[in-house]
Amino acid sequence: MSKSRLKLGFQWESAGNETVEAYQHTMARLSLAANGYSLTRNEDGWSRTVKDDVLVSLYPLAIWFASSWWRLLYEPHPGKGVRPSVSWRMAHEMAAANQGFVWPTVMFATDGEGVQVWSSPSPDEREQSVRYLNGSRFPFFIPMDDFRSEVSAFIEAVLSRLQDCDCADSELTELWTIVREELADPRMARARIFEAMMGYDPEECPQALLDTMVCMAPRVGEQSLAELMSALSRGQEFGKGHESEIERFAELKGLEGKPDLPEGVTPPSEGAGDAPWRTAVLDAISIRNHLGWGLEPLSNKKLLDALGITSRAAEGYTLENASKVSVAIPQSHGAIRFMPRKKHPLGRRFEYARLLADCVFRQRDEGWLVSSDLSTFRQKYQRAFAAELLCPIEGVEAFMQDDFSESSIEDVAEHYNVSPTIVTNLLVSNGLIKTDDAVSGNGNWPYLPLVAAC
Repeated sequence: MSKSRLKLGFQWESAGNETVEAYQHTMARLSLAANGYSLTRNEDGWSRTVKDDVLVSLYPLAIWFASSWWRLLYEPHPGKGVRPSVSWRMAHEMAAANQGFVWPTVMFATDGEGVQVWSSPSPDEREQSVRYLNGSRFPFFIPMDDFRSEVSAFIEAVLSRLQDCDCADSELTELWTIVREELADPRMARARIFEAMMGYDPEECPQALLDTMVCMAPRVGEQSLAELMSALSRGQEFGKGHESEIERFAELKGLEGKPDLPEGVTPPSEGAGDAPWRTAVLDAISIRNHLGWGLEPLSNKKLLDALGITSRAAEGYTLENASKVSVAIPQSHGAIRFMPRKKHPLGRRFEYARLLADCVFRQRDEGWLVSSDLSTFRQKYQRAFAAELLCPIEGVEAFMQDDFSESSIEDVAEHYNVSPTIVTNLLVSNGLIKTDDAVSGNGNWPYLPLVAAC
């Protein structure tokens, strides 16, 4: 049996002087680690000692995990540069457990395949009894089953402790009983999942909206609808305007094509986990080999031919899609109707490559193709595929000949007809250059942490 990549360790301590019984009985030294990296390593302000665990009550943390259960598992991060709503942050940031304890700055959000975990050290300027020391440059990836089993075991351990201390009748007992009943009822679980995808806590989504989305799922595809709902709402609650926006996609004329894909290329397996780029790069290379492109720059005509779109149709197309999302809708006989959204020629070129990636990622009978700014596994796969397809790293290295200067990056970007940002990201991803965004202060945290904002 594989070892869990998320570890919530604890050692019970004496009750202390807390006034609330549930808090008294669940005082413990808590340690939290992701993939073996301590997220609770801290300096105790009183004793001036550094430890990997911290003295807190586990009851408020268990309450937070139980109340946020569905949103933690099914509501993704809204994407880089987007400040989520307070509701989103309360459901995904550990500091929301609050109750007077100093929690580590940790955030959890699904990417569709597992749960990503961000961490950040305590700000140097903040005076606290506990100062957390560790942060991570990139989020950790926790497989979905590992996250479920570790968090549920943690909640059960807290409940067992309360029962042993004759304190079984608690808010946590009632809350976790409800979650377990929902998990056991497929119809109820499906409703909770859809609510979470739309950014609602259990039973807070308007029933009419929930019913509409459930009815729309077979036509759009359940996973594609989830991507659309999250991408359109971007960390806010999904509303009727967003529902209408999804409906409008079906009314757009778009560009019809029939992609030319080799039979050997299949969607990424569940085992791809925390490295969507690995499969994406291999698939992009497979497409290049299938179409005989080698390492040469890819013309717009060849890219459109791969999508089955004629150059004439693309040149005569007037942009219809003003959405935050690019969509393509499968038609009969293997054809697909593409609705691009990018105006800039380089942006549109990269968008076409991403839509080709989604043709590979999603089986054509599984619903719409969706390309967005989210950081889900599916969107990360698209970006990595598109970058390798348009700008193969082997060709880039041969062109640059160990000259990774800014001017050389601009030259290779012009050669492959992509933006310098794509070239830079490729070089970073392949370990050829380093960026200046090393961890400092809030590290990779995409916005001001909740603990610092309160």
